[in-house]
Amino acid sequence: MSRSKRLTRVPILALLAVLPLLATSCDSEGPAAPGPGSDDCPPGQWEADSYGYRTWRHDCEPYVSDHFTVYSDGSSTAAKDTLARLAEGVFSELAAEFLIASEAELGFTPGYTYYIYAQKNMTPTVAEGYRHGLLIAAIDSRERPTQRYPIWYRYLMRHELMHVFQFSLIDCPGNGEWPHWLDIWFSEGQAVVVGGRYTRPTLQQFRTWFSDSTHIIPVRIQRRPDFPDVDRMGEYYQMFALTYAYLVDTTHGHGASVADLRNLFQYMKDGDTFHDAFQRALGISVSSLEANYLNIMEEYLATQNGAKLTTPAPATRALPSRLPTATLELKLETRGASLHPRPLEPHSGATHVTRASAPPLDPPS
Repeated sequence: MSRSKRLTRVPILALLAVLPLLATSCDSEGPAAPGPGSDDCPPGQWEADSYGYRTWRHDCEPYVSDHFTVYSDGSSTAAKDTLARLAEGVFSELAAEFLIASEAELGFTPGYTYYIYAQKNMTPTVAEGYRHGLLIAAIDSRERPTQRYPIWYRYLMRHELMHVFQFSLIDCPGNGEWPHWLDIWFSEGQAVVVGGRYTRPTLQQFRTWFSDSTHIIPVRIQRRPDFPDVDRMGEYYQMFALTYAYLVDTTHGHGASVADLRNLFQYMKDGDTFHDAFQRALGISVSSLEANYLNIMEEYLATQNGAKLTTPAPATRALPSRLPTATLELKLETRGASLHPRPLEPHSGATHVTRASAPPLDPPS
């Protein structure tokens, strides 16, 4: 398992201009413009996952580890190996934190992996999480992410892989085929907190943020068009994170457990809307949270008095490089729904596949 690291704190009012967005949702929204293309082999699953927005070709040399296939526009084998090892470490961390005991819970079947598209020569690079994988800068890109900003790069990996886990645990098919998805405030708030980039505001900072008459209650932002100004959406991410942190704070907040969160995902996998699943699993309605948001958050922040935020403690067990087949030991209410992951699209043309020859190691520091 990878080492945990303390991330640098950022001011609550800072515009997180480079914070990645979840580019694909389970509603009918999606990007409309084509992306850049390069190299020899045709686009893979990322093209379908992004509604045809990311049409990037690759170098025909995918690198396969236990849970990931790394594609790129020219990244070296060594760099793909380093990225795969980092991803495997983060995969094990998130699986432990969310009490995932079996790969089947994430929809893995023999031969199936998540994809990673590692951007080496593209400028600027993007970080996005989708149904079957994620996009991120290559280790050997011009940005040299593990050398110049290793903490931020690891945050991006945890943030985007959390989005992939959200898709997998809900069994969301993506591509506009499913009408239900997590509200943006929840999906992004969870990804920021789990990623490790959340900084709890003071009560005064919270009040100052809402003194801007253009800001709205974060819980009202359920889909992209709900942002008052999409060019300023980065201003909401720490508020999304505050809301999620309150929900899972077991000392001063609402006190939702990991089992509650897993139940929320399970109810959605069974067919509930996010709002119905949220109320069933957490015992509070989104409408009530929205109506009482300012009072709830002011009381929550006022009770902190410098106390450390308490959230559900992640499991400390180390996971093997390939998870065993097991049954989840949580009391999840299910109706027999099963996962049916869509395999990666086959590529035409000559493709040389390189497989990792060693188990995942700790990510580079």
